[in-house]
Amino acid sequence: MLWVYFSFHDESDAPESAVAELFGSAKRNGTQFSEFGALDHCLQNMPSEGQIRATASEVQHLLVSGRKKEALQCAQEGQLWGPALVLASQLGDQYYVDTVKLMALRQLVAGSPLRTLCLLIAGQPAEVFSTNATGHGGLCGDFSTPQQPIQLGANGMLDDWEENLAVITANRTKDDELVLIHLGDCLWKDRSEITAAHICYLVAEANFESYSDTARLCLIGADHWKHPRTYVSPEAIQRTELYEYSKVLGNSQFSLLPFQPYKLIYAYMLAEVGKVSESLKYCQAVLKSLKTGRAPEVETWKQLVLSLEERSRAHQQGGYTANLAPAKLVGKLLNFFDSTAHRVVGGPTTTDTISITRKCAR
Repeated sequence: MLWVYFSFHDESDAPESAVAELFGSAKRNGTQFSEFGALDHCLQNMPSEGQIRATASEVQHLLVSGRKKEALQCAQEGQLWGPALVLASQLGDQYYVDTVKLMALRQLVAGSPLRTLCLLIAGQPAEVFSTNATGHGGLCGDFSTPQQPIQLGANGMLDDWEENLAVITANRTKDDELVLIHLGDCLWKDRSEITAAHICYLVAEANFESYSDTARLCLIGADHWKHPRTYVSPEAIQRTELYEYSKVLGNSQFSLLPFQPYKLIYAYMLAEVGKVSESLKYCQAVLKSLKTGRAPEVETWKQLVLSLEERSRAHQQGGYTANLAPAKLVGKLLNFFDSTAHRVVGGPTTTDTISITRKCAR
């Protein structure tokens, strides 16, 4: 699913619709990331036919008497939402927004895609995660600390995350990226659904960041919160490189600067398993990407790339001795690499990552 999602980035004709169809069909096809069930309905607290008739009669009486605002209130309380929305649209934008919000909170099941969309259309992203008829929802402050405890009253949004993601993607509204990011935080922290969380972040166009306790995106599919010493794996780097490639297809000037140090690590990994020529190609690609970099650490990264490139070329040309095995070449680099790796990604030393790479190569 990740690769199909990446492929939409180079499409010029409304990729949002295609992405929405992808996630919307995930439930229907049974290709889910989680074991949790989806909501099978979206309506709740429906009044009886007799109650609807009584409310309609009262609304009509109030309108005949010229009491439009009282008629609106009566329609809202009786959940006669059709006439309520018509009256609210005549009374003004704020009345209309408030009525849409009340309808979503009182009649639609918490976590259902229809409720999510109605609240976003009403300009109420903070209510998307609320679970009662009065609102006061749960976007947990300013979103700046993703590892803080998340108060999510119901599991509806998480149970049905694919379809909620689809409805938001197909119907973009103001501040919906905040809902997507918070949804990703909840999936990651509450259910350890790292792939699902990262998909939400990617759709929200969250920034990739250097390693930190609050960073959301470092490597796609890698849990740097839970595994800060071992999250850098060949597979995670390859997934992120596919994303980078898909973005470059749509914009040749695109550059994913925080990802370049990981490509340097991958170059070390390639050299470690004897693929020196491929390692050199990565060095050249990283240097090209760093040309436009303005961050203070870019010069440090360049020096590390140049150092690996110089040593690898010397090995290729027999500079160390004709019979020097690839492992011995990297052995000469590892001490240097271990002492500087934490400066490359901004996190803990990656000695454990190198040992993982050795196991993968066997």
